Amino acid sequence: MENRIKSKISVTFYLKKMSHDDAVKKRAVYTTIAFSGTSAKMSTGMVCEDPKIQWRKGMFEGRKFTDENLELLSIRNKIEAFDTRFCKSANHIKDLYHGITLDDIPMTILEVFNESLEKKHTKVKSATIKCFKGSISIFKLWMKETQRPDFGVVQSHPNKITKRLIQQFYNWDLERVKESTANNHIFNLHHLYELFHNINVGDIDGLVPNPFKRIVELEDKQERVKKALERDLDWKWIEKIENLKYKLPEGVVINEIELWDKEWLLGKDRETKREVKEEKFRLLTLILAYTGLSFVDLGKADVLNIHRTITGPVLSGRRVKTKKIYTIPVTPKLDSLIKELGSLPWKPFVNDKNIKDYKRCQRSYVWFSRYLTIDLSEQIGFDEDITLTAHRFRHSFAMRMLNHYRFSLTNVARMLGDREDTVEENYANQDDDTIMKIFHEEMARFNKRQQEEDDDLESEVAV
Repeated sequence: MENRIKSKISVTFYLKKMSHDDAVKKRAVYTTIAFSGTSAKMSTGMVCEDPKIQWRKGMFEGRKFTDENLELLSIRNKIEAFDTRFCKSANHIKDLYHGITLDDIPMTILEVFNESLEKKHTKVKSATIKCFKGSISIFKLWMKETQRPDFGVVQSHPNKITKRLIQQFYNWDLERVKESTANNHIFNLHHLYELFHNINVGDIDGLVPNPFKRIVELEDKQERVKKALERDLDWKWIEKIENLKYKLPEGVVINEIELWDKEWLLGKDRETKREVKEEKFRLLTLILAYTGLSFVDLGKADVLNIHRTITGPVLSGRRVKTKKIYTIPVTPKLDSLIKELGSLPWKPFVNDKNIKDYKRCQRSYVWFSRYLTIDLSEQIGFDEDITLTAHRFRHSFAMRMLNHYRFSLTNVARMLGDREDTVEENYANQDDDTIMKIFHEEMARFNKRQQEEDDDLESEVAV
């Protein structure tokens, strides 16, 4: 593609008063830089002693000012020689003249990504940085396969980044990966560009607005609620998991086994190890269904420690993701499952606040996911279109609390360690049947109170 320079740099010289005293004749020599609809003033450091005699048409007049005019021409030539493809504004050109290099200010989209990524390094987890880097790599791959240049981020750039180009990238990505993955790529790049834009929007003239914005249209609330209801597991599957029993070797007691204890593993045959692991995973699956804990919180060493309160036993802690406190009442059923499980089937990978071992977290999640999607699904005859995941059990817990037990959003949010609006958006509000049941119950209570008030009134009249 041929690069065309859409705007040239214009340099002119003028005189500026050096004193408010009109009797003072001498003037300072300034230059005006004009570029792409912007302008900037700059002092040359030179002085004209008598403008009427020594200055004409923007230059010094007379042979004795040859050196001065050569210096002015040198200034003009240096400024006009800048490559306008990498210039953002007249002020930017002025800065370049005074020694700011092209590397000091990002001028292309890849430079923007790299600068924003550097700013993010000290503020987010390493796993998040990997996600950002992965999205940048996909964008670079698209640029390479489609032979795209490194797009500029200012309006004057002949190959500036545009929303139409980003839409083309998104369509290309959709042909390669799942829609959710392509959406994540857009969201990550949007976040990096927005960080750069927010910092520089007031200082850089002609900065391109975020082209990643609104490429992915967010679902409206009704659509989110619909999908949330579709993710809910029928409780019959939980009952099938409860009825599923693995034949354990004689003398094996699950809650006495540290699954990753080298002494226990030593000398055990493969079948015994597999049966013990599956039983640990089965019990843990039921605990997820009865608590709504997220998988990452299962990386805490004390996550299943039961706290005895005045009103009853609870599981309590602070969620890794939201940092909000959760409080889950422990029923006799849940208490029995926790005692039967004993230790978790993996070593802790979370400290008091954050994930401390990402590799162990990922490895544990893969092991558990394989059990859910392959082994457990086959063993209980799971025939729904969507797969079993750890989060579906958290979702099912929330929906059961809302629709079966009819708890309020406030109570469910506290048990999940989430905000009420998050619970409403991600786990959906009560379904239609629950609303109707609540309606009839409330009406029955109202009619009962009304009847009691009428009976009291009749008694008073009779007396």
